[in-house]
Amino acid sequence: MTSLGGSTLVPKTHVRIAFRGAIDTLEAEVIEAQVLASEQRDLKICACLGEVLDFLRLIMAAEVKGTPLPPPFLFGMEAEEIHRLVGEMDWKTSPFPSHTQGPLAARINTLRAKVREAELLSVKVFGPQDEAKAAERQDIILALNRLSSALWWLFVETTRACRAGQNTL
Repeated sequence: MTSLGGSTLVPKTHVRIAFRGAIDTLEAEVIEAQVLASEQRDLKICACLGEVLDFLRLIMAAEVKGTPLPPPFLFGMEAEEIHRLVGEMDWKTSPFPSHTQGPLAARINTLRAKVREAELLSVKVFGPQDEAKAAERQDIILALNRLSSALWWLFVETTRACRAGQNTL
């Protein structure tokens, strides 16, 4: 048994505990990506990943405390701008992930995929239990969706910088 909050105890297999574990794992993987960016002296990517880490911590705090989550603001962009930019990308010229883009781009792509997994888990945990009800934590579900988009944007920008021979955005 573990604490869900206050004096509420639940089995360690409870879906909200699994969700918290997924966020915890994401935080650890972002730190690993920051180490890689730092080793490559890519301070801009390291700072962007720091924003991702801070936002994941906000998600965790909002879930644990049961408080509203502020809308995502990453890389100087609001959630809707991130969503719009990714939606407007030319998918014919956007890079597909490849080993040729290097370890940092690969790590960012892995983070994006793991955020997508956490988003799917959040739908399972907080989504509507029937069609007549709204999602319990639509703010968290939306935040993870936008975070996935933000990481896709960061991946694309990283690969463009790599192709141009630059270390930074």
